[in-house]
Amino acid sequence: MEAIDSAPGFDADNADEVESGKLRELELYKDDAEGWLYRGEGAANIVLAYHGSRPAFIGRVLRIRKVSSHDSKPKPSTAAEMAQKPILSEDEQKLWREWPAMADATTPAAMAHIYASSIIQPLLGQEHVDAGVLVYLTPEFLETVNHDVAEKRPEWRQKNAHLDLTGGTALLITDHSSFYTVPGRVEDLPPTITVEIKPKWGCLPTAGTISEENNIKKHVSRFSMHQHLKLKQGKISSLSKYSPLDLFSGNTDGIHKALLALFETPQNNLRIFMDGVEIFGGPEDGGSTEEAISILEEQLQRVSAAPKGQRVVAFQRLVAHMLHTSKILESLLCVQQLDEYDIEGAIVAYHKFLKPDADTEKEGKHIDRDLDWVQSLSWDESRRVVRNYLIAATAKDCGLMLTMRPLYNISGKPFPVPSTFVTACPTTTQQFVYKIALLDMDLKRLKKMPFYLSLDNEIVSTYKESVQEP
Repeated sequence: MEAIDSAPGFDADNADEVESGKLRELELYKDDAEGWLYRGEGAANIVLAYHGSRPAFIGRVLRIRKVSSHDSKPKPSTAAEMAQKPILSEDEQKLWREWPAMADATTPAAMAHIYASSIIQPLLGQEHVDAGVLVYLTPEFLETVNHDVAEKRPEWRQKNAHLDLTGGTALLITDHSSFYTVPGRVEDLPPTITVEIKPKWGCLPTAGTISEENNIKKHVSRFSMHQHLKLKQGKISSLSKYSPLDLFSGNTDGIHKALLALFETPQNNLRIFMDGVEIFGGPEDGGSTEEAISILEEQLQRVSAAPKGQRVVAFQRLVAHMLHTSKILESLLCVQQLDEYDIEGAIVAYHKFLKPDADTEKEGKHIDRDLDWVQSLSWDESRRVVRNYLIAATAKDCGLMLTMRPLYNISGKPFPVPSTFVTACPTTTQQFVYKIALLDMDLKRLKKMPFYLSLDNEIVSTYKESVQEP
């Protein structure tokens, strides 16, 4: 992949030096705004993909922070004003003290970059985790792109939040839904297919801190229990058939079983794109996907050698094979399993970490029992428990993006793609190149610990009520 070296103010030689979280002079101006199109957004960020012709930005997306529409507080408008207050609280700086650069981060983008590069990449590999490069977006750049993408945003998203137009840092990262190619150098490329999965929790907890009344957690997946709460809240109309335990089973048959369930009830856990355009997703509330699968079958004729009526089936086998051979799910599961104490034990360590010289304050029914063996942990051991719990929480809430393309173009010639794997479809032997990226690997904040306990309580109690109903 080519270096980013032709944007005004962008010094590619300094790109790897943005490790301290301090703002660098990597700025995008109004003239850089052309070609950025709306890709999507979550609760905290809007993603813009580049569709222009400048080599500096081809194959990249911008991840831009949003601000609440109800937030009337004035925002700083210059780099100097922004680089003042650290993102982390004093307690969080103690929690992550082995990584002093995190204490220096003064913007969410800088924190995301440092957390991904310093903590998550060593655990899951640079080939799967993109820490991105920090850039400074001028107000003129933001005003221009905001005008261009405003009408593409869902109305309910626009009501809740908007781009911070005062300028600030953002992350420039690889567009993982495509393979980077230089315009004009490769012709007749076959389409790119991207499968986006939200895997969720891939294991059952075994911690001795789990209370007897919550023993169900050791037998039923968190995802399955959470479905009952979402159904009660009206967020879904029917329960998903997907089980993360199948996806993380470690064998192709289990992964394939999970994929079949996702295709039947994708909710927001499965989406498929062709050249960046969504071609399969299904309603988030759990409605029928029969028509969507029929459309997918037709779309796959552009890339699949399987006969009509068998393309989706072959595609499902191919995805299962890629996920299994890549070992990415095994790596992700190992990070999830850093949570050795479950929230019921981690919350005790959390209070010990915050108040090392005080008796752990009882936190509802979970702490109203003998957990002296957790309370007897040293302050540093308690700190490790909490830190590992938060790292595991990142891995339990991330996204996975599998991007593939037939190895040969329509002329029968392979095209150059760096840093990818090559495999054959188990049912057709057709060869594909593919890559896998993990998304949304963001830091979970220390102050969320009580909320995690509360949510755990609500999920378990709702599930038990649901299964006991006649």
